[in-house]
Amino acid sequence: MEEQSKANANIEKLNSEQRYAVYKVIHAIYEYQTDMPKCFFLDGPAGTGKTFVYSTLLHAVKGKGDQAIAVASTGIAATFLSGGRTAHSIFKIPLTLNATSTCNLKPNTSEAKILLDAKVIVWDEAPMTHVHAFLAVDRLLKDLTKCDEPFGGKIILLGGDFRQVLPVILRGSRSLTVSSCIKKHRLWSDFFVMKLTENMRAFDSEKEFASWLLHVGEGESGEKIQLPPFCYPEIQDPVQQLFSDIDFKTVTPEELEGRAILTVTNDLSMQINNRVLECMPGNEVIYESIDNIVSNDPQDHLAYTEEFLNSLTPPGMPPHKLRLKPGTIIMLLRNLAPSKENNMNRRITTREIAVELSISKGTVHHIIHKRLGYCAQWVPKHLSENQKTAICELDPSATQEEPKIG
Repeated sequence: MEEQSKANANIEKLNSEQRYAVYKVIHAIYEYQTDMPKCFFLDGPAGTGKTFVYSTLLHAVKGKGDQAIAVASTGIAATFLSGGRTAHSIFKIPLTLNATSTCNLKPNTSEAKILLDAKVIVWDEAPMTHVHAFLAVDRLLKDLTKCDEPFGGKIILLGGDFRQVLPVILRGSRSLTVSSCIKKHRLWSDFFVMKLTENMRAFDSEKEFASWLLHVGEGESGEKIQLPPFCYPEIQDPVQQLFSDIDFKTVTPEELEGRAILTVTNDLSMQINNRVLECMPGNEVIYESIDNIVSNDPQDHLAYTEEFLNSLTPPGMPPHKLRLKPGTIIMLLRNLAPSKENNMNRRITTREIAVELSISKGTVHHIIHKRLGYCAQWVPKHLSENQKTAICELDPSATQEEPKIG
């Protein structure tokens, strides 16, 4: 009854476009006819309420006692969905993909049963996922359901905004990036597209900027884009600007968690993080990775010295020297216990030699992290590092919104 109550409350708040999208999918789930689509795509710029539509749909389906699966292309996006997980976690999508990749999920398992029982699959931030991942999921669902229809005949709702982040292709050209989108694949013809256009998030004072941003996303601003003056204010010292009103000797973790400095590059981010760390009280602890080449060729080991490998910080990996102090804000990069909701890419707070995932007021879990090995695909390197006991407080409803941004 709680799920249905949430659905009813949300339905009362839907605008006409959102209401149409929710009822279109629900109608396909419970009153399907042969001429109806089973694959849907919810297209809408930022702020148009896509997440609200997903939540309403999920509550409505669960309120009827049925199974609904919510996934997203990123860990942060997954936290905004009820019971949300990353698509890679639910479908066991391989990290290295090609046109013939298959998911690492076996039939006759509990994970497979969840997919079979699901009345609908909701997938947020779909535009940033490579089409090869969708093809792998398509093969998986066809294999599980023994049905040759797209995605095994399952009702599936993808959503996102192609004006934002597309799949990231290492050293890829613009044409290669575009061709990696699901919109450029034959699968796209199976999708019924629903559009959201009304910005529900922007205040009246922000409407003009939201309109300008939409023009940029639609490619209507030409090759050269003139940013509004407030987009590049003169900031001499971002650390001083963001933390000038606090005393690091008495600051609470909650005060630090509500602040963030946005940077363009990882190198600049590392420099700023080290500056902030120096301002914080307490004893610093340094954890060093053990780096080596994954190769049977002795020449590779001679060509890539340990010092060189230590200087690299591949995407998705910590730096060689991980510097921590009590109260340090860090990010969870590898989720070793997804069932316990340690959501990936969440900001977490260091406590002594442990880590406390202070994103909520939920049950405390103790997780022991062993030495782990990670392999970077874009450099011949294998990274292994030590992680300590973690004390986690979990809340899937927490958001990444920061009250103070630098």
